[in-house]
Amino acid sequence: MTAPSKLQQSMATDDLAGRPWLLLPGTLCTSMVFDGVLEALGVGPDQCRTLLPDRPDVRDYDDICARSGPDTVVCGFSLGAILAAHWADRLTAHRLVLFGLNPFADDPSKAKGRHDLAHDVATRGGAVAMGSRLPPLSGATPDVAREAILEMADQTAHMIDAQTQLALSRPGALKALSQARMPVLSLTGAEDIAAPPAQGRAAADAAPNGQFLPLAGLGHFALLEDPKACAIALTRMNDAIHDPIPT
Repeated sequence: MTAPSKLQQSMATDDLAGRPWLLLPGTLCTSMVFDGVLEALGVGPDQCRTLLPDRPDVRDYDDICARSGPDTVVCGFSLGAILAAHWADRLTAHRLVLFGLNPFADDPSKAKGRHDLAHDVATRGGAVAMGSRLPPLSGATPDVAREAILEMADQTAHMIDAQTQLALSRPGALKALSQARMPVLSLTGAEDIAAPPAQGRAAADAAPNGQFLPLAGLGHFALLEDPKACAIALTRMNDAIHDPIPT
């Protein structure tokens, strides 16, 4: 058996590691986007379930509630974080963890870009379509992060039409977040241009027990750029949580 890393040892008492996790990846992503941070936290694959954003309407995801419970950490990235945030008022979860979240209704000016991406994915493939659109990646191994992003894009290309419609049609999530019964931990790369830090902060501010933390030097794909930094930040936030909100 492999000995735990120093990071995992430092997190041994953290109550995130021993719990079930429900993972909600983003557009053209699989659960691979969470692998690094989960490994750093000491969360094993057998503790995780994944709910892919493969349906076109936010109302189609009531199974978020059915797949989670009071011991579950619900963790979303980008479009997956949007989904989780929209169901925050109906979830019974231990923690709601949101990476790269925009809690507002979609900006109409993004519609053309979304449709262009969907067209390119359909005609050229996910990796090619994403490869020409990726911003500069940070972290120690940006080439590894890029390779993972392109691999996920090819694996999930068949979902792009539903994901595009979901992104375009979603309402804002601040009202749902304002009624969240669990702590809400919002983390955003400080250099994220797709979902700027002010949006992640707005999500945390809306929640009765919310926290926001910018991830220094990282962008929208912070989870892949520096998963250890994300794990450390998440643990720090979890350690700072006050008593649960009475239900």
